[in-house]
Amino acid sequence: MKRWLSIALALCLALGAVNASAQGGYAGRSGRYVFGQEPSLAQMEAELIRQVNQERAKYGLGALSQSSALSQAAQTRGQEIRQSFSHTRPDGSSWRTVSTAARGENIARGQQSVDKVMAAWMTSQGHRANILRSSYRSIGVSVQREGNVLYWVQLFG
Repeated sequence: MKRWLSIALALCLALGAVNASAQGGYAGRSGRYVFGQEPSLAQMEAELIRQVNQERAKYGLGALSQSSALSQAAQTRGQEIRQSFSHTRPDGSSWRTVSTAARGENIARGQQSVDKVMAAWMTSQGHRANILRSSYRSIGVSVQREGNVLYWVQLFG
């Protein structure tokens, strides 16, 4: 009887992890879904950079290095797009004015996981072009939450 309970429990846990992963669950550094544990915003930012570089590697492009200047600017843009979701800043200026190092910007809102936002960006011609532009060498990202909504920013340099 104990053995059957152990098998049943193992199946339930396995099915739960598969289902959660299919719904955009978080895969930690080990690559395993952490059941019932939502990643921190910092973990999502790190995973976002990892996935950008993974996509670039598929096309023989070099990895982007994380830039502290672009990361700070991405945090600013994250706050701004929570106020007004646009490539135009709240003061009416272009997103480009957030940093002299910024050459490209991707923004998104609402996707609940890194996998989902990356899928959305990679199926959009302009966003995909930014991710795969060979002249870019650096990246800064921001993931911010307001209520149940996530706001995503990538700045490229």
